[in-house]
Amino acid sequence: MSKVKPDVVLINPRSRAQVYQGLGNELAAIENPVWAGLMATFVRKQGLSAEIIDAEAEELSPDEVARRIIDFDPVLSVVVVYGHQPSASTQIMPASGAVAKAIKDAAPNCKVLMVGGHVAALPGRTMEEETCDYVGSGEGLFTIVELAKALKASPNHPELSKVRGLWYRNERKLDFTPNAPLLQNVDVEMPGI
Repeated sequence: MSKVKPDVVLINPRSRAQVYQGLGNELAAIENPVWAGLMATFVRKQGLSAEIIDAEAEELSPDEVARRIIDFDPVLSVVVVYGHQPSASTQIMPASGAVAKAIKDAAPNCKVLMVGGHVAALPGRTMEEETCDYVGSGEGLFTIVELAKALKASPNHPELSKVRGLWYRNERKLDFTPNAPLLQNVDVEMPGI
């Protein structure tokens, strides 16, 4: 376990049982955390530190992920709701929501952002239905970096209105910012793991 508090911890939720049911008992159903890895690379290229919790590979329950988050004590915890095929993000939402809830139950002050295809398509609904602080619209990459920097600069009063592609609660009502830009040069901005 890292002794230095990371800026960002990206979480690949354990969803094999929900997605593959009985077929998920074999190792063949474990997907590599490609999206979490690519996002960590992008975050690091922007000057922030990043760690990955691969709950799928380590067979961690949501409560075990929450304990890891408490140990890391990051500026921002990011639940990565992506998969290798287009509808995968919707299929892993139950596991992703369980992880976010476990983190907030165990560490209410921990800031939790959810990013991915499903949450970007339904950001308002995700904010209403899931136990998280923030949802990223679009790709989520710039949102992760800008939010982590805003939280580092002012943990108690971050300037959320300046974080692009962010859905959040403002005085108990949902608010959102304009979309963040899309990556222009993937090979440079987010090279392979």
